[in-house]
Amino acid sequence: MDKKTFIKLMQEFIQLRKDEGDVNTAVRNFDPDFGYFSLGRYESLFLDAIRAAMDDKHDEISYWCYDLNFGRDAKKDSVTDKNGKGIPIKTLSNLYDLIKNYNN
Repeated sequence: MDKKTFIKLMQEFIQLRKDEGDVNTAVRNFDPDFGYFSLGRYESLFLDAIRAAMDDKHDEISYWCYDLNFGRDAKKDSVTDKNGKGIPIKTLSNLYDLIKNYNN
């Protein structure tokens, strides 16, 4: 998968996650006891498909999404090379480059 397609798909995924959160907020405004609305099965299906398409052997996509809060919590040393040097992972472009370079 080329970088442009990867970034476009991931941006759409991020927007869907935001929209899901907006739905939850809106429903809780009507009913404070409302639990949570989730598209978890679709999310898992999407992530499985994009991981396969990217050959993401080290599950960097899930790490970026969940552990690094879509890159927002990335630090200089969130990912390091074998010498301990930090590898940028803040942006989708960084994530794409990391996955492609990891597989080389």
